[in-house]
Amino acid sequence: MIHRKQSGYDAFKCIADKCPKSCCEGWQIMIDDESIDRYQNESGHFGQRLLESIDFTEQCFLQNNSRCAMLNDNGLCDLHSSLGKESLCYTCKMFPRHVEEFQDIREYSLSLACPEYVRMLVEPSYRFDIIETEDDSIDDPEEFEDYDFILFDKLDFARDKMLHIAEDSNQSLQERLNQTASMALALQDCYDQGDIFEMDSISSGVDSNRTDVPSAIDDFNQKNSISSVAYSNSDNIMSTLDYSIESMDVLINMEVLEESWRDTIISAQGYWKCNSNDAQICKSAMFPDSNTEFIFQKIFESLLYTYFCGAVYDGQIYARAMIAVQSTRWLMMLYYANHCKDLNSIIYLYSREVEHSDFNVDALITHFENEL
Repeated sequence: MIHRKQSGYDAFKCIADKCPKSCCEGWQIMIDDESIDRYQNESGHFGQRLLESIDFTEQCFLQNNSRCAMLNDNGLCDLHSSLGKESLCYTCKMFPRHVEEFQDIREYSLSLACPEYVRMLVEPSYRFDIIETEDDSIDDPEEFEDYDFILFDKLDFARDKMLHIAEDSNQSLQERLNQTASMALALQDCYDQGDIFEMDSISSGVDSNRTDVPSAIDDFNQKNSISSVAYSNSDNIMSTLDYSIESMDVLINMEVLEESWRDTIISAQGYWKCNSNDAQICKSAMFPDSNTEFIFQKIFESLLYTYFCGAVYDGQIYARAMIAVQSTRWLMMLYYANHCKDLNSIIYLYSREVEHSDFNVDALITHFENEL
């Protein structure tokens, strides 16, 4: 088994009651079967407390004013303090850690919905990286009956190239996002045409020293008469911004944890509709100083690592790349519309609202799929 962990994964530590946005508030916390059985059989006074704090039909913790029933007034978990860390259900034990399974590869990432991870990420010393190790463990092959080894190999190779593009500070982040979107579009067309072996030539054609769309992708797109909203609207920053403003509608129509988040998106969209023709404002927002751009680069890398190779299961290559591309641009716009204040909270609130809902992630995938 190959294990891939993003930098900082093992070093991460929950800050518990010091967290500015607790993961024990707002979300419905689902409980795995093994933990449910254990909680049902817990004896004594705390066992009774558990019985009164869990919806055993839905297998989730009950809430008191949107707070988990196990969360006390001091912002600490009574389950953790009474029965120990090992008593936590899988959801609580793992968050903000995420594990993605790819037959003989297991990938570990951290969620941007966690304020402490965001704090780590925005530090100038933090660089996004992937650390790979290997051991003799294997997964049950029955779990991966329909797994396409060849497709994953092509996606893995493509993502590696995309991450190299992301690191290329010789060109602006906007240009790197453009390259990634155009590359993903060409890869999607290969997949849709049933020619996944052509995908390597698309990925191999990426030259990170070029500032335009790599020639292999450009030639492929022209040969196959491909047009892309992402590419055609990225020829200049004003049209990129127009596309990003309009596409904020998908964020407005998502389900929300807090209605104030929808208000935030509506307000930001209104700001940009009023200022989209101001070249100086657009340039300042979409081409920030190098220190701020480096933060957005790391966000882009984190999202690309988390989402892209999941296309092996649903074939949504372009849409999954665009989740990373467009989320990065939306975050730039939200940050600037908020007068360049409180970037950390903008990042983790976006992730909480958008990423941690299957309905919302599916809405994004459908949105980008409809561009094809």
